[in-house]
Amino acid sequence: MLRFILDTHPEIACPPETMITAACVPLLRSWDILEHAGEGQQRLVTAPPGLPPEAAELVRDTLDRVFGRYLDRRGKPRWCDKSLDSVLAAELLAEVYPEAKFVCLYRHCMDVVASGIEACPWGVSRFGFDPFVAQHPGNNVAAIANYWVEWATMLLAFEQSKPDRSYRLRYEDLAAAPEEEAAKLLEFLEAAPMPGITSACFGAPHEGDGPGDEKIWFTTKVSTETLGRGVKVPGDALPGPLRAQVNEALANLGYREVGPEWNNVPGPVDPRLPGSGPGTGPTVKATAGVPRANRSQDWHGSTVLAALGDRIREHEQDRRLVSELWPAVGGRIIMLVVADDDGFDDLTVTFPAVSESEVVSAGDSRTDDEAVATFIAEPLVWQELLDGHANMITDIRHGRLRCINRRDTHRVRSDEVHAIACLLGLAQVPLARAG
Repeated sequence: MLRFILDTHPEIACPPETMITAACVPLLRSWDILEHAGEGQQRLVTAPPGLPPEAAELVRDTLDRVFGRYLDRRGKPRWCDKSLDSVLAAELLAEVYPEAKFVCLYRHCMDVVASGIEACPWGVSRFGFDPFVAQHPGNNVAAIANYWVEWATMLLAFEQSKPDRSYRLRYEDLAAAPEEEAAKLLEFLEAAPMPGITSACFGAPHEGDGPGDEKIWFTTKVSTETLGRGVKVPGDALPGPLRAQVNEALANLGYREVGPEWNNVPGPVDPRLPGSGPGTGPTVKATAGVPRANRSQDWHGSTVLAALGDRIREHEQDRRLVSELWPAVGGRIIMLVVADDDGFDDLTVTFPAVSESEVVSAGDSRTDDEAVATFIAEPLVWQELLDGHANMITDIRHGRLRCINRRDTHRVRSDEVHAIACLLGLAQVPLARAG
């Protein structure tokens, strides 16, 4: 979300995760070996303090060349890199770029645990979790919490070493008061004010090819709905020494600590300490805490199918745009299936080729075999998506929404997923693909 906000500003370009900082240390190591070859020993000065000026210049020149070409294409003067491993080379980057500014983003540990497990329902991996899973076999809560505390500790130490160049931002504050927090961040970055940026970011195009959290592409607004989900994570799963480390970092960040009463509160709880940030209070009103049975009155297959058709017709003007942006979808048929105990209903969507236009029809004679992709879910799942109470990519990962994609079997966030999500009003449109 923060990447989308910054990338929307006319002065800042923020691409998908480049992992460019991970390349800096091997580059310095190669320079050191070559620079001191034949001297009898290698110093391997690959990080501050004491980085030779010529070594810093080498890294700076390399990054300037790579990002300079990117900035030329985007027509913007400044770049921002958001990568999971940036904290590992933060001190190096601070020395290479003496005027660079750093945004240190945090989120409550237990909410991160809940989000990480949600993103990896069939086995925790990716996002840098793997080494910690190996350290805590059979305890995913401890694994992700250990990941969090190491990264948070490094970020806090960097903040202390570079207080004038670092900006602390808590995810919860940004979600609770997006415009206020975005304005303060832009002021720190010495960027021009841009009122409305936290709404505009979901309509602005962003590059979609590259690593990142896929859920953001199927999010249409900043909200507090995901705050406090960590209350369902069992606090007792944190081993004593790890819990102490977590709580020390949480206290430094103005968060609620994980104590004996952590799981004893019904519904989502604001993970921030009272009065520690904008929009704080005893609880967060989140749809996640509302029983599903109270969210809708009618989940019959035929009713939900009609709602799907209505929503697609509302976005009819986007159908041609999708085909133009993603030629692989043009002329293709995609089927939506609403399945319940009484059977199933379906409708088909045909995306136009360059000069064609089709309409949505229920009960069409086309078959599954002719559809390049088929989406299958129970009425409740479709209704939750339409109501904005669920994320499409999360439902696919958990199997609540099944996507049978004959053209693109290896990606969760395929063009077909994006195309349907756009017509349902559930996603933004990224920059056009080549095809």
